[in-house]
Amino acid sequence: MEKSKKKNIIILIIAAIIILTIGSTAAFIHNRNVSKDNAAEVAIQHMKKEENIDFVVTDVKIESLERKGFITVRGYNKNDKQKKLVVVVNKIQNYIVDYSGKE
Repeated sequence: MEKSKKKNIIILIIAAIIILTIGSTAAFIHNRNVSKDNAAEVAIQHMKKEENIDFVVTDVKIESLERKGFITVRGYNKNDKQKKLVVVVNKIQNYIVDYSGKE
């Protein structure tokens, strides 16, 4: 009887660890996607307001290492697809645009 209880407790602990791991991974992925969406929206609004350009987003990259906290948004002018543009958004400072210009 004693071994059965220990076995059940061990199984319960392992199941709890697995559930917590899956939950935290899902939360991390969700937060990352929200950050990308927010940065893309900020980039679109900035280019429309400051540069008077209809900006179409093609790629959003969350930077790491020495550029941690920055999100690079790449795209082009809707009226001129050859004009590649880049916007760097600072996530740490509440999604402010740090740089925008030609790629």
